[in-house]
Amino acid sequence: MSVPERFRKAVLSHCFAVSCLDNYPLLLAVVGPPGDGKSFQTAVSLKAAGFVPFRFSSSELGGRSEGRPVEQLRGLYKRAAQHAEVENSYPVLVLEDFDLGPAGRDRNARYTVNSQLLTGFLMNLADDVRMCDVGTSRRFPIVLTTNDLSTLHGPLIRPGRMRVFSWEPNTAERAEMIYSALHARVPGLALGQVEKLAARYPGLSVAAISSALVECLGDKIFDFLSENPQMGIVEARQRYANGVGGVTLDEIEDALQRRGLTRRRLTYFRTGGE
Repeated sequence: MSVPERFRKAVLSHCFAVSCLDNYPLLLAVVGPPGDGKSFQTAVSLKAAGFVPFRFSSSELGGRSEGRPVEQLRGLYKRAAQHAEVENSYPVLVLEDFDLGPAGRDRNARYTVNSQLLTGFLMNLADDVRMCDVGTSRRFPIVLTTNDLSTLHGPLIRPGRMRVFSWEPNTAERAEMIYSALHARVPGLALGQVEKLAARYPGLSVAAISSALVECLGDKIFDFLSENPQMGIVEARQRYANGVGGVTLDEIEDALQRRGLTRRRLTYFRTGGE
C-alpha cells in the first residue's frame, strides 16, 4: 500500500531521531479520526524503512490485577529488547487505539489505579529507560495511535516526552490512499477517477472504501457460485484470492450508497453506526 509522504515522514523522522539522539522525545502520538489508516500505515512505513514494529492493541491492556497493564507493556519492551539483541534489529513499539486502553479516560471519570500506573510507567520510559526494569538501557521509539488526545494525562503529552502528529488527510492524500486500496481489484482504475470520487465525498475514509469493496466482492462470489453450481468454494477461492474477479468503481459507489453513505452522512463510517 502506498503511504502519503507527509504521514511516512512524520513517523520515520521520529523513529530515526529516537534511534540516533539520546534526548529526543521517546513517544509519538498519531492523532486523527478513525478509519484513515493510522495504525496500518504506521506499520507499513516502519517495515519499508527496516524497522521491526511490535504492535499491540491498547484495548488488550488491562485485567483485574493491579499493575497488570504495566507488566504487559514492560514485557512488550523486553521482547523488543531481546529481538534487537539477537537479530541486531531496530524495534519500534506501536500501541494502537491508545485512548481505548487504561491510560485513556472519559473526561468526567477519575483515573483508576491502573491508569495512573500505566501513565507513570510511560512517563518513566520517556524520561529514563533505566528506571523501568526492562532489561536494557536502549531507547526504542514508541508510537501511539489515538482518536482523541484529550483523554490522556497532561504531563504524559508534554514536550520532551511526546511529539504529536495530527493526521487528517487532505483531498489529494485521501485519493492516493483510496487508489492504493482499490487498484488491485478495480481493473483499469485511474487516479483521476478516484480523485473525483474523493471530491464528491469529502472525508471519505479508507475504512469506508474497504468495507464497500469487501461487500462488492462478497456479492461477486455469491453470483459466481449461483451461476456456476458445478463449482465450489475451492474454485471460488482460487478465482478471487488471486485477484481474477474484479469490481467496478460504480459498483463500489453503489455499495457506499446502500450502506447509507451520502455527503451528509460521512459520520456513519466514522462511528460504525447502523
